[in-house]
Amino acid sequence: MLGISCDHVAAHRAWTTSMGGLPYPELSDWHPKGNVTTSYGLWNEERGAGTRAVIIVDKAGAVRYRQTYSPGTLPDPAEILAEVQKLA
Repeated sequence: MLGISCDHVAAHRAWTTSMGGLPYPELSDWHPKGNVTTSYGLWNEERGAGTRAVIIVDKAGAVRYRQTYSPGTLPDPAEILAEVQKLA
């Protein structure tokens, strides 16, 4: 599992520290700004930021699950886990 955000590495560090740490790496899509986010079709040009999403990619690199979320909306962990278990 990886987290990816268009924020700078220092912002990631501050955010993860404020949460008491995360059990997975948080990657920065800072420069070139939003390059990875754009490649997944999640860059919002109007906001100049990425759209919040959960994407599950299998070992072969195929996207098996994709769900976007409005600001303030959180993913359902049970739903995500069920999707991950389908890959086993």
